[in-house]
Amino acid sequence: MTSTRRPLRIALIAVAAMIVLVVGAGAIAIARFDPNAYKPNIVQAVKRATGRDLALNGPISLAPSLWPTIRVGQATFSNPPGFSRPQMASLQGMELRLGLVPLLSGRIAIDRLVLIHPDILLETDAAGHPNWQMTPEVSPAAPAGTQEAGTQEPAKAGGGMRTEVSVASVSIQDGTLGYRDGRTGKVTTLGVPRLVATAASPDAPLHIDADATYNGTAFSLAGDTGPLSRLQDPAATSAWPVKVTLTIGGATLGADGSMTQPLQGKGYVLAVNGSVPDASALTPLLPGFVPPPLHDVRFAAKVADTGGALPEVSALTLHAGAADLGARVPGLTLDHLDVTAAAVDQPAKLDAAGALGSQPLSLAATTGPLAALMPGAKAAPFPVDATFKAAGATISAKGTIADARALTGVNIALAAKIPDLSALSPLAGQPLPAVQQVAFQGTLTEAAGGFRQGAAVHGLSLTSADGDLSGDVVVGLGGRVSVTASVKSNRIDLDALQAAVDKMPATASGAAGTGAAPAPAPAPGPAPAPQPRRGNRLFSEEPLPFDLLRAADADLTATIGDLRSGGADYKAISGHAVVKDGKLTLDPFAADLPGGHFSGSVAADASPAAPPVHVVLRAPGLALKTILAAMHEPSFATGNLEVYADLRGAGSSPHAIAATLDGSLGLAMAGGTIDNRLLGSLLGKVMDSLNALDLVGKGGTSELKCFGMRMDARHGVGAIRALTLSSSLLTMTGAGTVNLGAETVAMALRPQARVAGTGFVIPVAVSGPIRDPAVKVNDLGAAEANAGSVAGVVLGDATPLGIVGGLLGADKLLGSGTTDICAPALAAARGQAVPPAAAAGGSAVKPGAAKPAPVDPGALLKNLFR
Repeated sequence: MTSTRRPLRIALIAVAAMIVLVVGAGAIAIARFDPNAYKPNIVQAVKRATGRDLALNGPISLAPSLWPTIRVGQATFSNPPGFSRPQMASLQGMELRLGLVPLLSGRIAIDRLVLIHPDILLETDAAGHPNWQMTPEVSPAAPAGTQEAGTQEPAKAGGGMRTEVSVASVSIQDGTLGYRDGRTGKVTTLGVPRLVATAASPDAPLHIDADATYNGTAFSLAGDTGPLSRLQDPAATSAWPVKVTLTIGGATLGADGSMTQPLQGKGYVLAVNGSVPDASALTPLLPGFVPPPLHDVRFAAKVADTGGALPEVSALTLHAGAADLGARVPGLTLDHLDVTAAAVDQPAKLDAAGALGSQPLSLAATTGPLAALMPGAKAAPFPVDATFKAAGATISAKGTIADARALTGVNIALAAKIPDLSALSPLAGQPLPAVQQVAFQGTLTEAAGGFRQGAAVHGLSLTSADGDLSGDVVVGLGGRVSVTASVKSNRIDLDALQAAVDKMPATASGAAGTGAAPAPAPAPGPAPAPQPRRGNRLFSEEPLPFDLLRAADADLTATIGDLRSGGADYKAISGHAVVKDGKLTLDPFAADLPGGHFSGSVAADASPAAPPVHVVLRAPGLALKTILAAMHEPSFATGNLEVYADLRGAGSSPHAIAATLDGSLGLAMAGGTIDNRLLGSLLGKVMDSLNALDLVGKGGTSELKCFGMRMDARHGVGAIRALTLSSSLLTMTGAGTVNLGAETVAMALRPQARVAGTGFVIPVAVSGPIRDPAVKVNDLGAAEANAGSVAGVVLGDATPLGIVGGLLGADKLLGSGTTDICAPALAAARGQAVPPAAAAGGSAVKPGAAKPAPVDPGALLKNLFR
């Protein structure tokens, strides 16, 4: 037994001695080893392998152990020429933990590589070439039997070593990774506090785990890729597997597949997917775009590189769950949104449902392939079929687009059925009138050159319970905006439409129908201070909207069969308006009014600083009630007003135009009624000054026999040569001038009234501002007009009978009372010749005529109180 154990003990002692010798020799070798001596070899080896310059600016140190660790100070790695900065990468420090056994066998096996504060910029140049593509140097073939070039160590090292390198683990501490697009100059930078990449061997898959930040938002990345050795062979075409997952703010985005040219980012086939509980978490990753506040978003697609400018996308699905979109549209909620497409060259389908307040919404659409919308896509018919439903209304669009990217060749049939327009108020964001049974049809097309040049709706048909409209409308956007329209209507009931508008809420809060509780009424506060008057002008000095004529061109033709307004029907309305380079022409404009035919024209030129305006009107019968209603005035009078005008002026406001007015204006009424309060408002200052309103009356109505007025204007001064108003209560004639610029009047009026069957005349002079003229009784004229009265001229007495006593006898002055003063007044207003018989009559006492006999006061009193 002893003899057996002795050789084994000797062998073990020998082995131990050998180990001690080897370790001792290794320790002595490592102790004497100076890694800084290898700097030139390292730099040269990197140069041969990459074609780039490596600068080792800091010292290299070696910590001896079974796993020797090399520490390298500051270092930089150069960029190729033509890039944004000299260095592709720089770092403050690096640690390499080497495998001892491979090192003894002549190989450099890096078990762990740590990069401390690296700054790496991946970029492309202006031509799109990347800086991460390495170009190894090509050296001439070494002579047989010689050592491979670049593998010699310095002479003082005393030996040779191969430059085969492998890395098992790489980690980054406090790094910065950037990407710069050389074509746009845009730089994207990531902070990399931690990154670890490990591989069991150079030919084994690489696992990556990293924490990073983008725009201050933290995210994590985990993935598995093919081996790093595959990346060192640019000519290889085998599939390089990729599987990565990015997590940010609860959202997860993933890709799983392979790439055949990973360094060039080509030849990929990837299945991408994502799950996003809240879309706002992706905002930091989408510069310049704020995604809508969607929730429960899920998507998936297959993306493949087929060599084209854009990838091929198939099996596309997108889902969004319930979400409150009230921040975008008040009261809007989403129930679901689903988009599917078998491939980008196949039709896409969309289905969505939600609500706006208490009103349900839905959208269903089928469109052409998404590939038609991508850059570089060939023009192909792009079908559109969409239906939107809300609040009982249905709106649809169906047709095709020849080139979806250029938006040319558009032919989309639009249709809508809306039972009650006001139900769509929440969608419009403001109250809409309660117009019933609205239906719309039309075909949408683009202008020549696409929608950038304009759009058109042909075959337009709009109907409702209150009227209809049809025709064609074209809007041009190329250069100067233009509108061309030719429309017609069989019937429009403006009274019904106005009633619907009057029922609208006073405020446009947009919350109608959203189900939100109305805001409480504010507590009553102090009465607001009266608004300051904007001036005492009869004609406004506010600028007219001539800017609209300068802003766009238009050519509008319209015909209306029956327009109901103010209870009256206006028929056969037609007009043609043209706006070109700031010049407006409305000619003709005509209609059949309740009292006759109306025609006219308007011309204006907004080019000069003082635009000239020319208005011609011929209206033999305008319903006065309608005019007053349009002016929101009470119905003080009824009947048909005739208007005859041919007026020219120039200016940017009504006052400026009136101050330069030339032409003529005639107003006439034959028959009708007039409220005595209107007489009071017209002649109140005159009658009040004479203390006579108690006699003519302050209430009730009077029959209007006629009204006629003719004014001829020159340079803003109008000469009124005929003014007559005759009613069952009062008759007035007069003449004078009106200065439209200064807004002053100078007229002589002869109001004539009848009290208890007896007439009286009050000649007065009216002068001063039109709004507040001074009235002076013509004493001599009053005495002459009422010669023979028993009371004489008594003016200004406190009692009405005093004035009556002084102004009696008008009937005798005017003759028998059968003289027709209306005929000449109406003829003059209409621009017609005055009938001879009417011209021979009159109210003035002819020379030599007998003065009227005195009036019996007793008979007067009997008439006054009968």
